[in-house]
Amino acid sequence: MEVGIPGEGPEPPQSPEPQRPRPGAGHAARWALAAVGAGFAYLLAQIVVLVAIELALPSTDIDRLAFVATVASLVLAALWWRRLRPRARLRRETARPSRPGRRILLACTLLVLGVVLQVTLSVALTMVLPLFPEVMDFYLELMELAGVSGPTDLVTFVDLAVLAPAAEEAICRGVIFEFCLRATCPEPRPAARDEVPAARFWAANVVQALIFGIMHLNIVQGVYAFALGLLLGWLVRRTGRLRAAVLLHMAVNGASELMGALDPLLGDALVPALVVGGLASAALVWVVAHLTTERPGNADAV
Repeated sequence: MEVGIPGEGPEPPQSPEPQRPRPGAGHAARWALAAVGAGFAYLLAQIVVLVAIELALPSTDIDRLAFVATVASLVLAALWWRRLRPRARLRRETARPSRPGRRILLACTLLVLGVVLQVTLSVALTMVLPLFPEVMDFYLELMELAGVSGPTDLVTFVDLAVLAPAAEEAICRGVIFEFCLRATCPEPRPAARDEVPAARFWAANVVQALIFGIMHLNIVQGVYAFALGLLLGWLVRRTGRLRAAVLLHMAVNGASELMGALDPLLGDALVPALVVGGLASAALVWVVAHLTTERPGNADAV
């Protein structure tokens, strides 16, 4: 005769946990709208600051106005991204590359890539814009208003080459890109080193780059900002951090100051310069991809 012990015995069958319904098109649409709204909020913050300072201090120089507006937008974007960053879809616990020597080499490569991209872009615009006179006139007027077409003072240079890239990366490759990734990847962030599937990443990357282009509010800057946004989003995926994208963006913007000295040197050699610039850009992007690929056993902690 078997004697039963209280509390022991076969456990009652447990009902399976209910499966959560998979997010549908409504989920993706909400996050996509949030991404668009973030871009609108960024532009609106700049406009509000510009109007407020102009009303308070009517005699303020336009360059100083733009500087303060960029600072305000940088603060907004940085605080917003800081709140989102702990649960970001692309964030890693260890940045790529992890070794100090490779990080230094990557930084130098990005600086050179930024200069090459700026030169190649300027050559391409010099060749293409005369084919569209109205577009060219509008673009040149915008550049003149922004203080890019002529000699720039220190305040304008810091605004264009340092503050604006940092602010735009925080809002576009930070906040907006994260919202786009949440639209394409509704699941919670996976383990630290797991990758977002390539198809979902590129869907989000195209949308954030498109928003980045539209935020420039003109067709010329919008086209090349879209292409640059794709590259910057890819760079964030490769490195797991915004800092590399910020550095490349700064190099591209800062190199615009070199074009005044390079234009006379290029002369009639625009086509060769465009070909060499395109090949050099592709080669440097390949170097970046190589430097951000960790070999097994070499991913030391930062």
